[in-house]
Amino acid sequence: MIEQVINRQNMMRAFKQVRQNRGSAGVDGMPVKELYDYLTKNRESIEQSLLNGTYLPQPILGVELSEANHEHI
Repeated sequence: MIEQVINRQNMMRAFKQVRQNRGSAGVDGMPVKELYDYLTKNRESIEQSLLNGTYLPQPILGVELSEANHEHI
């Protein structure tokens, strides 16, 4: 399954989708305009760390909803 995720064509498709959606910087603060160069330079090491289980994702950004706000959704 992970092989499908890290497939070069799939990763490029995901990158293009983020760019088309005018995605914003992630938790690492990297702007989308810098992402392509980063992925180009580091794709192999990212791929290897995902395959051998050493990749450690950063925590996600989130917003905690209070009970009062949650009732109005």
